[in-house]
Amino acid sequence: MNNYPDPIEYLQSEHAVGREVLSTLEEAVNSIEKVGFTADAFKKIVGAVEFIGSKLKVHYDMEDQHLYPLLQRRAVSSQNVTRHERREMWQSFKELMISVKDIEDGKVHANTIRELVKTARAVVEYFRNHIEREEEIVFPMVKRLLTPDEYADLAREIADRA
Repeated sequence: MNNYPDPIEYLQSEHAVGREVLSTLEEAVNSIEKVGFTADAFKKIVGAVEFIGSKLKVHYDMEDQHLYPLLQRRAVSSQNVTRHERREMWQSFKELMISVKDIEDGKVHANTIRELVKTARAVVEYFRNHIEREEEIVFPMVKRLLTPDEYADLAREIADRA
């Protein structure tokens, strides 16, 4: 018997924190659309970008290194969909980082704020959809398809990375 936390519950707890950050990002964008660009809204966007670029990146790297290789052995087609989805998700995040950097560097032009809002909304949508897909499809599939030994190995690997 292992004493490691359940790996799916651990990943879901990280998703919960990620959802909160995505809500903060969405609220900041809504504020910009409603009252215009403010330092407070931009600060919230920067905080969300920093969190996604660090904590969520580590989370997704952990899944890529430990969860998906196990799943790929059993369900290849879902892996291909998830890979494509992740590429789009991280591309939208890179675009958001560019918008944030442009504003920080004073490179503001007619479309800068509009691009910031557009890319932030895309990031929120991609990441929320990805989290939902993992929780509704991928995680239940993992619990069904992995052997008890594979699940225990996954728990150990994730606990060691956490």
